[in-house]
Amino acid sequence: MARFIKKGKSKIGTAPGALIFVGTQRIENIVIEAVVYGIESFTQYEKLTPQEAFNLVKDDAVVWINVVGLHDTSVIAEFGTLFGLHPLLQEDILSTDQRPKFIPEDQHLAFILKMLKVHEEKKTVHTEQISIVAGKNYLISFQEDRDDVFDPIRQRIIQPTTKIRHRKSDYLAFALMDAIVDNYILAIEYLGNEIENLEDELSETFSTLQLYRINGLKKEINNLRRIIRPVIELASQFIKSESPLISPNTIPFIKDLEDHILQASDAIEIYKELLNDELNTYHNSMSNRLNDVMRVLTVFSVVFIPLTFIAGVYGANFQYMPELGFKYSYPIFWGVLILVASGMIFYFYKKKWL
Repeated sequence: MARFIKKGKSKIGTAPGALIFVGTQRIENIVIEAVVYGIESFTQYEKLTPQEAFNLVKDDAVVWINVVGLHDTSVIAEFGTLFGLHPLLQEDILSTDQRPKFIPEDQHLAFILKMLKVHEEKKTVHTEQISIVAGKNYLISFQEDRDDVFDPIRQRIIQPTTKIRHRKSDYLAFALMDAIVDNYILAIEYLGNEIENLEDELSETFSTLQLYRINGLKKEINNLRRIIRPVIELASQFIKSESPLISPNTIPFIKDLEDHILQASDAIEIYKELLNDELNTYHNSMSNRLNDVMRVLTVFSVVFIPLTFIAGVYGANFQYMPELGFKYSYPIFWGVLILVASGMIFYFYKKKWL
């Protein structure tokens, strides 16, 4: 299966905006939950229907509606009808291999990006698509399963004195994306430690297992690069957007978010180059080891060629060979062999070929 682009067979030939889920179902039933908060109030809701979630929206508070699971297209379609989501946006939400992007519309702002979470025990990086739709007094997040990175945001919403309780949905959208980007950096740091540990190992020994690890890390780094680089453009468009939904007080925070994304992107490029260097180091070391082996074999071959010639002459079956009747012929023969071999080895040593 192609890792970097895919299109469900069920979507081939369909009209743009057709609501077809493309991806892997990660949760049995879609769960809709909501948090309604303001400066003085905070209320949580669970197991809602799209209509019940829509009814929570009001002018004097911010409602964060979190939709867990994307496989039921009728739920997404109902949210689209209630909140006026464009069919193409609904299609993007249902396509879990969507490229990260920013979609500004009159009534809301939409963000589609990837969420990463490091599982250190399993030594894996979990990838999930997250779609965020921010309106005047509401924000809807669509995610594939419950394993997200938003627990710190939920804790901040509970606390009445935090900045998020005094801001609107644009700041909540920033906060969610900031949590996502922070976990980008954690994922890069995790892979970076693996890359740097491998670099230390390569300075001591070499094995085929290390080559497999280098290639595996290259795939992971390239995947992170594909996920993170478009988010730079997303943040830039978010800053430049002249939507009335974005408060001027939120702009500095979005610029800080852009800086974090650039930092993550720079780290990705550094580790990508480091992996290339490690791969070159591995191949150069293997070539050097092969050259050493070939040099030793060549020296032995060159040394034994004249010895073989002498032994061949001495072992010839001539009837009149004067040395055959001489008492010391055999020790003299070995002396000549040792002298020739020693002389050649000494010559190679003086030439620094050994």
